Amino acid sequence: MVYLVFDIGGTALKYGLLSKEGTIIEKYSEVIPESYELLLVRMDQLCKAYQNLSGVAISSPGIFDYESGLLTTSSALEYLIGKPFLRDLSLRIQLPMSIENDGKCALLGEYWRGSAQGASIAAMFVIGTAVGGAILINGDIHRGAHKNGGELGYMLVQNTPEEQHYASLGGKIGFHGLLQYLNQKGYSIRNGLELFERAQEDQTVEKLYKEQLSYLVVTALNLQYSLDPEIIVVGGAVSQNPYFKRMLDETIEQVMARRANYMFPRLVIGKFGNDANLLGALYHFLKGGSLET
Repeated sequence: MVYLVFDIGGTALKYGLLSKEGTIIEKYSEVIPESYELLLVRMDQLCKAYQNLSGVAISSPGIFDYESGLLTTSSALEYLIGKPFLRDLSLRIQLPMSIENDGKCALLGEYWRGSAQGASIAAMFVIGTAVGGAILINGDIHRGAHKNGGELGYMLVQNTPEEQHYASLGGKIGFHGLLQYLNQKGYSIRNGLELFERAQEDQTVEKLYKEQLSYLVVTALNLQYSLDPEIIVVGGAVSQNPYFKRMLDETIEQVMARRANYMFPRLVIGKFGNDANLLGALYHFLKGGSLET
């Protein structure tokens, strides 16, 4: 049995053929279509290009509301907000389909085949342009009363009440906010790869980056006290960079050295990077998340 799995992002449409066991047979990435209609057309084309598919699994920004059938709160791809995406896609593609939030897919993928295997309580930060997240309890995604459970990137980490300023984790360590912050300091850094190159050459850049990365460690520590997960996974493409891992380890040591604390968060790097989204989307489908068309 073979499945076509999509990972929809703000700038790229990633997709691959996966086996039922979670083996990635082949995978591709291309520029995300410019409009909602063009996205539907392109996904339809790709589904028709493959024969004998057993289903289609989708990782998407935003939250899919099963009651209304609408995608909500998508910050990465605005044209999806409020759209009956699965319904519109099913009019074109006559296959069983499933859809799940991208951050939640990442954690499901790591739980199924990666760094969170066997954990009864796990959490995940997915670092990209923004910061996604998810919480898993006893094998199931924790969604909460308003379906916002696990949206860790929205957690407030720097509050200045007298100025009415409240900054989120995503605004601090997501690459959009992070590069904006560094460039306000007089630098001209265009992307994450360039940031890592500059940080290894310039101690001031490295210091500034570690200061921002400390917000991730503090958030993880707060999560440890509130939820007490067995493991907290850090994912996204950046997590696979050895320099990032060294920076994260050093930042954890710096934060923890400044407080008498017996609670040390177990932060680990995800095994699959961005591929965790593909695996998690398929895992969600196989667990019963598919909707027959």
